[in-house]
Amino acid sequence: MEGRINVVIAENELAEREKLKSLLSGEADIQVVGEARDGRECLDVVTRQRPNIVLIKQDLPVLNGIAAAEQISADMPEVGVILVLTGHEGEEVWHKMLRAGIREFLTYPISGDRLLEEVRKVSSLQSKAAKKGGAAAAVAHAVEAPSRRIVTVTGPRGGCGKTVIATNLAVAMANTSEKIALLDLNLWGGDIAMLLDMTPRRTLGDLLPGFGGIDYDVIDSVMVKHACGVSVLAAPLTGTFDGSTLSRYMVQSILEAVREHYECTVVDTGYANLESTLAAMDYSDVILVVVGMDLPRLRDGKLYLKNLMAANYPKEKIQVVVNRASGSKEIFPGEVESILEFPVVAQIPNDDGLVGSSVNLGQPLVAANPHKQLSKAIISLAEDLVPAQAGAAGGRKRAGARWFSFLQ
Repeated sequence: MEGRINVVIAENELAEREKLKSLLSGEADIQVVGEARDGRECLDVVTRQRPNIVLIKQDLPVLNGIAAAEQISADMPEVGVILVLTGHEGEEVWHKMLRAGIREFLTYPISGDRLLEEVRKVSSLQSKAAKKGGAAAAVAHAVEAPSRRIVTVTGPRGGCGKTVIATNLAVAMANTSEKIALLDLNLWGGDIAMLLDMTPRRTLGDLLPGFGGIDYDVIDSVMVKHACGVSVLAAPLTGTFDGSTLSRYMVQSILEAVREHYECTVVDTGYANLESTLAAMDYSDVILVVVGMDLPRLRDGKLYLKNLMAANYPKEKIQVVVNRASGSKEIFPGEVESILEFPVVAQIPNDDGLVGSSVNLGQPLVAANPHKQLSKAIISLAEDLVPAQAGAAGGRKRAGARWFSFLQ
C-alpha cells in the first residue's frame, strides 16, 4: 500500500507487545511488520525489514533500547526511532537520550491516540528528511543548525539575578532578530511577566491540565508578543501550580515546538534540582549559569558546576556569568575564575538603582537605559549568544531602527 507506515515493535514482555500491536493494527495506514524481544533481535529485524518506524523499549535485555536506537540511527538513518520508557528511568537515561540525539519517546501507560499521533508524526518527519536527499540534507542541516538556539538560564540558588538577566537578554536579542522567544518555566512564581509589565490572559499553566501532547499551534495560543518584539510564554500566578507538575516530557515538547519557529529561545528556570530545569538544560544548546559575586554564592557556584560536569554535560555547552561583579571590594573580578575553577564568559557590573527602577517600572533596563554599563554588558552577552545567521538577518531587517521604540 502506497504511503503505508511499516512498524517494528521491540518489547520483551508479550502482553505489552500484543497491546501495542493491537493499538496499531486497526489503522489502514499502519502495519506491524516485525517484532523483537531483545535489543540484538531488534537490530536484526530492523536490518531485514527496513521499517519506517521502530518502537524500542528502553530496558530491553541483551542490548538496551538506547544502544539499539543509536546503532539504528547511525546505520539506517531513514528509520524513525521512538524510545518507549517505563516512567521510572533515572537521570542518566535522560542524559544519554539527549546526547544520543533521541528526541522522540513515549512513556507507559500509552494511550492509543498518543501512540498513533507519535508514529505518524515521526514518519512524516522522516519522509521530509528523506526528500531533501542524503548529502543535501546533511549540508542543509549544517547550515540551518546554528540559526536555531535554545539558551537556558539557571543558577545554583535563588537571588542570583537570573530572571533579570534572562529577561534582558531576550529583549536585547530582539533588537537583532525578529524571532526571539522568552519562556518562564518557574511554576513556583516566575517574575518575567512582571518585569515586562505584562498581564497575560493565558500562561504556561494553561498547557498543563490534561496534557497529552503538544504542537506549535497550541504553544502559540498561549504566547504573548511584547512590544519590544519578544514572544513570551509567562508562568502562571504564584501558587497556582506545584513546580513538580512540569514534567520532562512537557518541557521537551514545548522546547521542540518552539525551536522550529524561533531563531533563539531564552528559558528562565525554577529551582536547580527540579525535573523541568534538568530537562531544559538537557535540551538546550547553551546552559548559562548565573553566579553571584559574594563568597558563599561563588562556593555554591563551584559546587554546581562540578555537579553539572559529573552529570556529563559537555563543558563547551556551559557558560558562566558572574552577576554584580563590581559589588565586592574583597573579591577582585580576576580572582573569580580561580575560585570557580571554570572560565567566565561575562561579568555583569552592579547597579542596584538601575535594576530596582527597571523592576518597579516593568521596563527592561537594556531598553530604558542601553548606555549604562550594566545594560552594555548584557547587550554584549546577547550579541554573543544569538545565532550568527539570525543576527545577520535581523540586522538587515532592522538596520537603522532606534533601540526599542516601544518606550517612546
